[in-house]
This record gives sequence, structure tokens and C-alpha cells, in this order.
Amino acid sequence: MKRFFDLTFKWFFVITGTGTAAASFYAFWPRWAAETAGKIPFVPQYTIITQHWGIMVGLMGVFMIVAAFKVEWRKPILIYSLLEKVFMVYLVLANGSQSYSQGFKLGAAMDATVVAYTIVYFTVFGFAA
Repeated sequence: MKRFFDLTFKWFFVITGTGTAAASFYAFWPRWAAETAGKIPFVPQYTIITQHWGIMVGLMGVFMIVAAFKVEWRKPILIYSLLEKVFMVYLVLANGSQSYSQGFKLGAAMDATVVAYTIVYFTVFGFAA
């Protein structure tokens, strides 16, 4: 399994980090992101929280990309990413029958893949530095 992670870790976290960083569209173009990517109506009263969410998740993606190259950053970034993504998957599953969850299903599928990958990573390497 260690060889598997040696071969896949960088490209996996560059690709999924880029997908996660795409949430930054919500920070800079909240109307477009909500209506186009999220497939939800844009609510002007929620602009601040939408933009805040976008920058937080967008930066998570940037840090995932950094973790692909900086081994010493991996543990804290992967732990935070794991927790954030588990919760997003839970939210989409718990609200799956609601129309407002539809635009988040692709992201939740990617997040579920990151969760599974990260759990196996920590199973193989442990939490030691």
C-alpha cells in the first residue's frame, strides 16, 4: 500500500485540491457560483456567508495542493480536510431529497473519494509525524 500512495498522492491531491479550490468562485462571484455551480437561487442577504464559505473551502483546496508537495504539512491539512469533507458528504446525503442539494452532489462525490483515500492513508502511515 505504501507504494500505492507513493505513486498517487501528489496527483490525487493536486486534482482534488484544484476541485476543492474551485469553491473560491463563491467568494469572488457569489451570484454566478450559487446559480450556476450550486444550482440554488442567489440570496443577496446571504452574500457574506456565501463568500466566507467560498474562501474557506477554496483555501482548503490550495492547502491540499501544498500538502501534495510539502510532506511536513500533510498531517494537519489531511486531518482538517477529512473532517471538513466528511461533514459536507453528510450534509448532502442528509438533504439528498431536497432540490437545493442537487448542485452539491458532484462535489460530495469527490469529497467522499478524498475521505476514503485519507482514511486508508492514515491506516497505512498512522498519525505519527
